[in-house]
Amino acid sequence: MFNLNQLQYFRLVAQLGNFAAAARQAHITQPALSNSIRNLEERVGVQLFDRSERPVRLTAVGRDLLNRVDSLLAEARNLEKEVGYLAQGMAGELRIGMTAQSSGSMGGMILGLWQTANPAMSADVTVADTPALLELLRAENLDLMIGDGRDLPANSSELEMVPLPREDGRAFCRAGHPVLAKRYMDFEDLLPYRFAGAHLSDALLDSLTEHFDLGDRSAIEFGIKSDNIAILRDAVIHSDLILLSTPGCVRNEMAAGLIEELPIDPGEPAIWFSVTLKKTAVHPAMASLREAIEKATRRV
Repeated sequence: MFNLNQLQYFRLVAQLGNFAAAARQAHITQPALSNSIRNLEERVGVQLFDRSERPVRLTAVGRDLLNRVDSLLAEARNLEKEVGYLAQGMAGELRIGMTAQSSGSMGGMILGLWQTANPAMSADVTVADTPALLELLRAENLDLMIGDGRDLPANSSELEMVPLPREDGRAFCRAGHPVLAKRYMDFEDLLPYRFAGAHLSDALLDSLTEHFDLGDRSAIEFGIKSDNIAILRDAVIHSDLILLSTPGCVRNEMAAGLIEELPIDPGEPAIWFSVTLKKTAVHPAMASLREAIEKATRRV
C-alpha cells in the first residue's frame, strides 16, 4: 500500500522541480525526502524523476502517477474531513467568504439565523472581492462563499453555483448633501463629489460607463475603496462622497435619517451566487447555512 506522505513528497518535488525546496516546504530534511522518493520508486519499480535535469523533471511514468496522485490525495483530505465531522457532530467551525456588498446587505442576517439554528457551531468570515474569495475556496480555505456573478466563471465543473435573488444597486449620500438641492438630477451631477464603494469589478464599471454615456471609466473617480462596508457608510455620513451600494447595506442609516437614496438608477443589480466546491466533503451544518441564506435573501 502506498504511503500518503511519500505521495505528498512526490507531488511537492514534481511541482517545485527541486528536492531541497520540496524538503523545506514539507519541513523535513532533504536526505529524508530523497530517501522517501527512492522508496516510492522501488515500490513502483521504475524511476519517477530524471535527476540529470535542472530542475528535475518527471519521467513519463512519473507524469502518469502524478495525475493519479492528485485525485488520491484529494480523496484522502475528504476522508479526513468526514471523520472529523463525524467526531464533531454539529459542532466545529465553518469558513465563509462574502463580498463587501453581500456581507453588508445580508451577511449579518445570514449568520444570525444560522447561529440560532446551530448554537454549538462557530463561523470564521472573510470579506474580500470575488476573485480573492474564489482563490481561497479552490484552496479549500473556505467552505462556502457568496460572490458577484460577474466575476465567476460562466461554466465550471468544479464549482456548485446557486443564484441568489438580485438586489438593485443604488447611489446614496449623507443627509443635507448639496446635491439634494438639485431639482433634476442625473449621474453626471454626482461626478464632482467622487464616490465611495467596494472594489467593483471592471465589468460593472464598464457597464455604468456605458449606461450613463460617460465615455471613459476613469470618469467614475473613487475617493475611497474598501471591502469594509461600515467604513464606507461612516465616510459618506461625514463627507460629500457618493456611496455606490445596495439598499440593504444602508437600511439602518436610512431609517435613522443619516443617509438618503438618490433618484439615480445605475441599471446594474447586485448579482450574487453562493458557491461551493463540488468534490469536497461537506460539513453537516452546511445544509442549515444554505437555509439561512435562503431565508435572509427573502427578507432583504
